[in-house]
Amino acid sequence: MADDIKKDENLDEEARDIKDIEDEIEADLDEEIIDAEIVDDEKDASGNNEYIEKYQRLMADFANYKQREEKAKADFKKFASSSLIEKLLPVLDNFDRALKDKDPEDPFVKGVIMTRDELVKTLKNEGLEEIPSDGEKFDHNLHHAVMTEESDTVKEDYIIETFQKGYTLNGRILRPAMVKVSK
Repeated sequence: MADDIKKDENLDEEARDIKDIEDEIEADLDEEIIDAEIVDDEKDASGNNEYIEKYQRLMADFANYKQREEKAKADFKKFASSSLIEKLLPVLDNFDRALKDKDPEDPFVKGVIMTRDELVKTLKNEGLEEIPSDGEKFDHNLHHAVMTEESDTVKEDYIIETFQKGYTLNGRILRPAMVKVSK
């Protein structure tokens, strides 16, 4: 919770810093415009083009800067929770191991399943997605092969078994799936 408050404070501070920079740039632009207007009165039409071009380049640079900063803020917000979610993945794994061969009709097991499902739902709302693995074609970008095994029932380079589930967070790989692959 304290980390979330610190991240929020850091985000607010960064937003204020960005706003200050934007204000300074806009003030500089206003000064450039005033200077250009004064020079306009003193120069002919050919001299004006230089200031107009300079102003247009400055405005384009500023617009690009604002877009980059907005994207950086959006990415920061999108992935700020990744550290916490990474720490919760072993808890999710432990739930799965605990429920592996249990009777789903047992009232205690039902309660544990409900708790696990609520955790999964919350993590999905933050952008967590499970990487499909069992029966899928092996993809070295998404899966980490820890074993290979010859199989008559499974095609070559397809996953036979998943040892640890893999996850992505908002499209970025958080943890690859650890799998056994047929050869």
